[in-house]
Amino acid sequence: MKINPRMKNSRRLSRMSGLTLLELVVSLAVILIVAGIAIPNFNTAMHSSRLKGGDSDFASLLQAGRIRAVDDDRYYSVYVLAANGNRPQQGFVDIYPQNVNGASGSNGTTIDPRDPVVQVNGEVIPQPQGAAPSTAALKALILPPTSPVAPKDGSAAGTPVTFGPRGLPCSPTGAVGGTVCDSLGGPTAYWIFFQNNVTQNWAAITVTPAGRIQRWLFTGGPAGIWAQF
Repeated sequence: MKINPRMKNSRRLSRMSGLTLLELVVSLAVILIVAGIAIPNFNTAMHSSRLKGGDSDFASLLQAGRIRAVDDDRYYSVYVLAANGNRPQQGFVDIYPQNVNGASGSNGTTIDPRDPVVQVNGEVIPQPQGAAPSTAALKALILPPTSPVAPKDGSAAGTPVTFGPRGLPCSPTGAVGGTVCDSLGGPTAYWIFFQNNVTQNWAAITVTPAGRIQRWLFTGGPAGIWAQF
């Protein structure tokens, strides 16, 4: 009995289009292996991106504060407010209100709707300089070896990063936004340290006495170094 050629072709296509159980198991195993490699790498990249992004955003905010201080001929400080209720963690330039005596802002207590603001991801936490790694090595990267200047912790309540009308960092005496910051404070440098509370990795922002703002990442480990990015 002759078999219709069309039936033969149909059976052949059916065999070609199907997958055996073994082929399905192998395909699934390959997918799981690829996913096992890709997902951790993706998570690491995501957390690293959040750390670098938070550091970069705050560095941009510092630059905005520096420019506004020059434009407005005033002294402005930059703060980070921790998350509170429905409010996310935010950095802001404390500009308003602007008083007639030259003082500006709220001493870091309140964000005015007109203040420049950035949102800092909740897993990127400002940390005190005493907790940061290799601070001596970082200082050597931003200041001359014989410099008497000791960078101030810009995340501390009493020493927010402050810029004066000449665009230089300064140490305000008395109320922030006063009129004696540049004249009595002398050369001033700042640094702020951030840590990702998931990966425990570190980032930093430094401000030199000349007003140069730089971003850094710590490579980690006993032989870790600070690298600019």
